[in-house]
Amino acid sequence: MAKKKGTLSGNYENEFSIIGVACHLNYYRIAHFLNKIPNFNFSRFDDIMIYQKNNENPLGFPFYYFYDIENLTSFHFIANRSIDGILINDWKQIDYLLITLGSDKNINLKSIIKQIKKIPNVLAASKMMIINKPDIENLMTDLELHLNEIYKREKEKEKEIMNKLRSNRFSYLHKNQLT
Repeated sequence: MAKKKGTLSGNYENEFSIIGVACHLNYYRIAHFLNKIPNFNFSRFDDIMIYQKNNENPLGFPFYYFYDIENLTSFHFIANRSIDGILINDWKQIDYLLITLGSDKNINLKSIIKQIKKIPNVLAASKMMIINKPDIENLMTDLELHLNEIYKREKEKEKEIMNKLRSNRFSYLHKNQLT
């Protein structure tokens, strides 16, 4: 697979926040508990593939996504660790990242952090301060590319389902006209 490179399509600086979560739970367990928080409904998608310095092959990190239509905010839950490495080296003590993309005015980050801290086996949860800006810009670019790929596959599935429905409808109508 060719190495993907790109630039941010916009200035995200004031539009996203990152909550770091330290815990000993597997990604699917913490995602289960996150979905118990009111108004959250994360779905598992393909791992997000991240290219890192000095590494020709991308590293895969578990990825969950939820879009809050009411607040026009997307939530991305990403493991900071995989079998092969760490996503953000400056945050080695953090196990998971919850990235909110949208205006902070629409959501209450303090409330979300408070609810995350109530999850069993969560050691800490807090809003992360961005230290290494290039790492975060690369993550946001890879996140945008990953979401575009997901949307593209979802559209193809929808198209396939619609074609199948049309075909079934045509077969049904054709069969009924013959009898």
